[in-house]
Amino acid sequence: MTNPAMPGTGYAGRRPWWWLAPTLVIVLILCALLLPRDHQEPALAAPAVTPLPAATAGELCSTGQNRYPSQAVDSGRYLINPNEWNATGGLCISSTDGATGFRVTRSGIGRASLIDPDRGPGAYPHISTQLQPGTGPLPIAVNNLRYATSSWRTTQVDGGVYNVSYDIWYSNSRTSCSFTESAELMIWLRGNGKTPFGDQAGELRVGGTSYGVYQAPKKSSHTLITYEMATSATSVTDLDLRAFTRDAVQRGYVPAGSYLCAVQAGFEIWDGGAGLGSDAFSFQAAAGQPSGAITSALPGLCLDSRVPGDPAAVGAGTCDGSAAQTWTMADDGSIGQNGRCVEDPDIGFPVLTGCTSRPDQRWRVTPTGQLANQDTGRCVENPGAAAGGAAQVRMRPCDGRTGQEWHPPA
Repeated sequence: MTNPAMPGTGYAGRRPWWWLAPTLVIVLILCALLLPRDHQEPALAAPAVTPLPAATAGELCSTGQNRYPSQAVDSGRYLINPNEWNATGGLCISSTDGATGFRVTRSGIGRASLIDPDRGPGAYPHISTQLQPGTGPLPIAVNNLRYATSSWRTTQVDGGVYNVSYDIWYSNSRTSCSFTESAELMIWLRGNGKTPFGDQAGELRVGGTSYGVYQAPKKSSHTLITYEMATSATSVTDLDLRAFTRDAVQRGYVPAGSYLCAVQAGFEIWDGGAGLGSDAFSFQAAAGQPSGAITSALPGLCLDSRVPGDPAAVGAGTCDGSAAQTWTMADDGSIGQNGRCVEDPDIGFPVLTGCTSRPDQRWRVTPTGQLANQDTGRCVENPGAAAGGAAQVRMRPCDGRTGQEWHPPA
């Protein structure tokens, strides 16, 4: 009898299962190395930022749960808001007088707390017009904006990285002011360690002050244009926001058919900011086109539609406040009177004819006060007084002479 434990000659006996163990280990290792797998980068840890202590009495602070708390001030006319929209460090403000004053009391804004440094500042503590449509004078159609002015007085600090700026919004809808969709216009009084975003595109002169113009690339329905004071200031008085609006319309950054829906004034902060303050703020606006005399830099003369012998001619006569010297300057660039508009037909002098949408009836006021036609590029020139009535004005290449300087109605 054969012992089943000892295989005989010519018998293929079975080996124990554990003889294959080394081979199985090798196969498993090769599978692990060669089979495709989903590759996942390890999640980047958010920077560790110590939050600010809780708000004290009188403070309004942004939190992880509410980044945009607001408080009505000046009997509900305006709102103040810490607006920490791109940071996690926290920011607190307080109303200083119950009216329009507020101060940045504490700030955790810094490089480590910025959520996305490429998107902009960490916070914009500001005072704002009411955002509900119909609350206050806004919204007002841009092409029917008679005037919009603001005065603002600030307290500034030397340290930190920030700007002192207006943020003005224009919506395509009368019933909403969506900041992600609206056109945005900024006016910087000071850039402390920062310059405006965009390409520099000349300058604009408003109220005797020069502003550099920066046009951001147009990538969506939201556009941004910024005007920076050539010389920094801590305050402005009766700043003509309509002049900036008109310039932005002509540059294609604010739609002529949009609505001025919000005006804000505050501090874009990249780092620090504690101690910044808005000491006083006011805003006024009204609908309706500005009308009045267009006065010449030559003393005592105004643009006039009474040129002897030619009812279509435009002249310059002694200022007398009459209807013939009352002009309406619309945001589309037209200059009109009694249903007729000033046109440059490229014949050497302007004429009054029926209003159209053609470029030869569109004008712009240059930084040096010239009335330049958008189609021909020529300027209205005043030849001086004439005996017996208004002297016909003419169109000449713009050269800055006194006879080409005009002052439109406010």
